[in-house]
Amino acid sequence: MKTILKLSLCLCVLLPGVSSQAAPTVTQVAAGLHHTLVLESDGSLWAMGNNGAGQLGDGTTTDRHVPTLIVRSNVVAIAAGEYHSLFLTSDGNLWAMGGNANGELGDGTTTDQHSPEQITFTGGVTAISAGALHSLFLKGNALWGMGWNGYGQLGTGNSVDVHGASQLVSSNVYLISAGYEHSLYETTDGSLWAMGQNMFGELGDGTQNTQYTPEEVLTNHSVFSGVYAISAGFVDSLYLYGSFVLGVGVWGMGYNYAGELGDGTTTERNSPVETVSSGGSAVACGFGVSLLLKSDGSLWQTENDVWTEIVSSNVTAMALGYDGRVLYIQSDGSLWGMGNNYYGQLGDGTTNNAAQFERIIPPLQFAVTNLAVSAGTNLVFSGLNEFGVGSTIILSSTNVATPLIQWRPVWTNGIGPGAFSLTATNVVDPVLPQQFFRLKLLQVQ
Repeated sequence: MKTILKLSLCLCVLLPGVSSQAAPTVTQVAAGLHHTLVLESDGSLWAMGNNGAGQLGDGTTTDRHVPTLIVRSNVVAIAAGEYHSLFLTSDGNLWAMGGNANGELGDGTTTDQHSPEQITFTGGVTAISAGALHSLFLKGNALWGMGWNGYGQLGTGNSVDVHGASQLVSSNVYLISAGYEHSLYETTDGSLWAMGQNMFGELGDGTQNTQYTPEEVLTNHSVFSGVYAISAGFVDSLYLYGSFVLGVGVWGMGYNYAGELGDGTTTERNSPVETVSSGGSAVACGFGVSLLLKSDGSLWQTENDVWTEIVSSNVTAMALGYDGRVLYIQSDGSLWGMGNNYYGQLGDGTTNNAAQFERIIPPLQFAVTNLAVSAGTNLVFSGLNEFGVGSTIILSSTNVATPLIQWRPVWTNGIGPGAFSLTATNVVDPVLPQQFFRLKLLQVQ
């Protein structure tokens, strides 16, 4: 019986952000309630985390602690809701999977779907957004939607749920964002519109009145300015407004109970308030916390009522889950994350929460020497850890050509900086004709 043992890059050191193999390039990330979607540059869709309603789309309801391949190619956009997921393919059609109790998948039923199903068939879809229990998409400049409508978040003029994809606004829509119980959209003239729940002023119209039809809350009067990005959160809203000449500022409205608007207070705001005067590139509004990506590549988060820098440079995209986890893509195409992970939604192979950012794709690796098999099923290894205190995970595969994020986690253990020697018990399967191993470093401090 032959057992082949392979640990990544023995006798050499890989620094963070560097790999000897062609690392997967992450282009988009979307955070649902407890699940995460990842889009790579080859058009492949990956998912991890909670899967109780089939929102990962792998045909099961089993949680996944590492990124799992869902669609191999042709995906161009992704969106994650509370318990459902949406993606857009290169032919301009919408696909959906997961929870569907309110018709949020738009297939005309209220039946959950554990695998992706095609919702549109004539193409023309250009943007998608998944709210808690409702969904929005653009087809040309027309706004379409489906799902829960209890507070008028679909803008139909009533509170009746919509189970099949229906046109909501016929023209001139440019950007969309579906929140928990409200929705925002920008028109082609740079103005902001809103509908739905407004208990805390999250629509920004100066009232707390629920709106069952779209209302214009910001009218743009200049061809040199306009709304550049929007984010409808749990009970708050954020948007970017201005011009690239005079500056793109951050504006917000809503509950603000944890200072998530970043205005230095916890005062409820029924009308928009400016919190950053310039430099905005993207915003994400969650539950009690918000994110801001600046044009210089720095990432900011609301802490103690103000915006605080958490990553200084090289961030190209980010996502914020309602559970508070933060994910971002670095300019080298790597995916990083921190925060709640009790369903494996960070995709690091564990269900341990991460108190600071860890690299998810591609994983950190480090030097290993003196690899040996002990007592038939144990793997004994030693080496040098140059990255600090953290934890290790061993990944296993029977095929070395298998993409790294599909390798199976078989063992975890804490590790300190410097020289180490660890024994991974019962990880070698004596029945397999060959077995490959990789060592991954997690949660570096």
